[in-house]
Amino acid sequence: MKNTNLIIGEVNTYKTTGVMFNEVINSINNGENLLILDNKNEYFGTFKSELDKNNYNTLVFNLDDAYKSNSFNPLMLPYKYYKEGNKDKAVEMIKELGLEIFKTDNHYSDPFWENSAADYFMALVLILFKEGKEEEINFGSIQVMVSKSDNITKYFDSLDVLDSIYIAGSTTVYAPSDTRGSILSVMKQRLNEFCVREMLLNNLLGNDIDLSNIKDKTAIFIIGNEKINRLGNILIDELVNVSIDNNIKFTFFLDGLCDVPAILEFNRILDKKMRLFATVRSIEELEDKYGKYIIGKFENCVKSVDVVDKDNLIDVVNSEDYPESKVNKGVYFNIEELVNKL
Repeated sequence: MKNTNLIIGEVNTYKTTGVMFNEVINSINNGENLLILDNKNEYFGTFKSELDKNNYNTLVFNLDDAYKSNSFNPLMLPYKYYKEGNKDKAVEMIKELGLEIFKTDNHYSDPFWENSAADYFMALVLILFKEGKEEEINFGSIQVMVSKSDNITKYFDSLDVLDSIYIAGSTTVYAPSDTRGSILSVMKQRLNEFCVREMLLNNLLGNDIDLSNIKDKTAIFIIGNEKINRLGNILIDELVNVSIDNNIKFTFFLDGLCDVPAILEFNRILDKKMRLFATVRSIEELEDKYGKYIIGKFENCVKSVDVVDKDNLIDVVNSEDYPESKVNKGVYFNIEELVNKL
């Protein structure tokens, strides 16, 4: 297999147990860092004991069962860049984070609303980074800011028109009330998908999966849930950025690639020839999600039926050895208090 590998096959053609599982074993034996998209919850149980034997730091972002998950705060990595003075990188990551949350895979939808929501999200995050305390840097604060920002115009009036916060948010803040209301409605609806789930929100307040402090021999599992897989995409996007910026090599196993929303950094994985194994049911499915030229970016495309060795299948193993979610204290930024001080 080469660096970027696509395994194509319909259901029951042994893509997972006959091809991907064997490549995971090879990667573990080679001591590679792993990111595994585990949509069907098949990989964690199968490989947990092997990872333990090989002294891996194993982390799980469990979107299917938030009570059995490590925590991951998507805002902490861009906040780290911001506090270190690399504000351009922080803005870039926040913009991407917003697009992952608010974009749709519907090619026929009007992009105005999702782009506007992403821009205003970026403005609120930048306000939070500038004015908030570190313990307030979380999605809960953003949800509170969206719900209680009726008087935020006063804050924007105090900004320079070339301030990045003003540029990102002024279009929404100074929009006609109906337009502004529609943009905020889009934001609330999407953020509610995360914040209304008590334990999921709890897991977004902590940061066990600290991407700014990745050590050798780390395995990260994303166990999917189709309603909130965008959070898994965000983790993948941020890990790609960390891997490139800090020259930390990861092998990505994206099983059921087309079962999650299009990953914004996926093309970058291919362009940088980061080590990748991805499975899809058909080329048409992949092209519908990533465009008709995507197939040409892979170094190696195979049909699972052509490469699988049925005498070397690895059985799926179930496990109860999941991390137990820790309770994290929610501290949220008060936007009203900030505006009233102006």
